[in-house]
Amino acid sequence: MNYRLFREVSADDFYRDPHDAKRRDQLEAHPEAFDRLFALLNDPANEQRLVDAEMHGFPALAGVVRLVEGDPVIARVLEAGGKRFHQTVGVAVKLKMEKLGWQKAGRKGTVRGSRHFTKAERYVNAAPTDNGYTARALKALETVEQIGDEQERAQTGRELMEALGATRRAEGRPF
Repeated sequence: MNYRLFREVSADDFYRDPHDAKRRDQLEAHPEAFDRLFALLNDPANEQRLVDAEMHGFPALAGVVRLVEGDPVIARVLEAGGKRFHQTVGVAVKLKMEKLGWQKAGRKGTVRGSRHFTKAERYVNAAPTDNGYTARALKALETVEQIGDEQERAQTGRELMEALGATRRAEGRPF
């Protein structure tokens, strides 16, 4: 059985979801652009880029935005304006992230280095947790991530990682 097929996102995903079906006009107006967008999102390397972006504190879209904007067919539609097409790209990323086991975090993040996207949805891993411990720990880390300026956050991150490493060494566990 090819599990990969279950993770692919396509126009059918838009049509199945009543909320996302509102974007049908964009799919039908720009079929080639969406075929190319779906091919980008379904590429295993780009799936990893989406997840890596979230793991490093950026919106998933930030992981592939240069590829999306660099595609000549997609770029032509982006250049033409139209906020609905931009929103539909965001919906395609949402559908892909859901297929990868992530869910919307309910907040936006800045998409750096993009010509057409300023903010995009953030996601959290929707994997089952151990009685909420992992979710609480991640929430605490997200809260810490919002405190201070970039230099302070970097210093806090280093100190937390050193403390975690020391704890794991003391327990004889690998880090």
